[in-house]
Amino acid sequence: MQLNNQDKTFLGASLATAIIGIALIVIGFVFRFGGGFATFSTYAQQDNDFLELKRLDMIFGLFVAAAGVLVLSFIVATISVVRHNTFLLKVYCAMIALMIVVQLVDGLLAFTYSDQINQLASDDILYESLNKTSKLTRPPIGTLPTDAETQFWANTQNSFGCCGVMGSADWTTAWGGAGSSSDLEALHCYQRHYNDGCEKVIRNRISSDAQYLGAASMGVLVVEV
Repeated sequence: MQLNNQDKTFLGASLATAIIGIALIVIGFVFRFGGGFATFSTYAQQDNDFLELKRLDMIFGLFVAAAGVLVLSFIVATISVVRHNTFLLKVYCAMIALMIVVQLVDGLLAFTYSDQINQLASDDILYESLNKTSKLTRPPIGTLPTDAETQFWANTQNSFGCCGVMGSADWTTAWGGAGSSSDLEALHCYQRHYNDGCEKVIRNRISSDAQYLGAASMGVLVVEV
């Protein structure tokens, strides 16, 4: 079947949008689950979810759903053009309109969460969690307790290569000056990371993920409009 230039342009734009959708899904999964973030998120949510990572999961879910619909919309667009089906063309337009709204909401939620993460990952909240863990892990540390807070710190320090809130001294201070390098290593706080506080790492990682999701949503929204 011969397609006119208008049909080809329409299909080309739809294909480009679908390719962008696939790329966003792949990159989104890398951000959300790569670099140890999936493990960190699991234990952070178990630890009363004081970082409100369930909000990030919701934002990520909306983002992936919108990107997935972009891919599906290309199929609808192709069938509508090939068959000259005006009903499917209206369905396509409705899908794009709905995704514009969803991505606008998702982008706003992502940027709002990114701004609030500095409060959620504040020194006071992290120190409160660290002090609770220190009472359960008095030196000498053998087997780590299985409670959510201890596992949160052990996995965070292991995944992100950091120690304490501002540094390893936070642990020895919480232990009243006690604790050896082996005790710190039991919590996956290694000497090469003694000066790397987890506060900054946590903030930067969550904030950058949220900003990526927000920027990507807004970027695709502009393309769709």
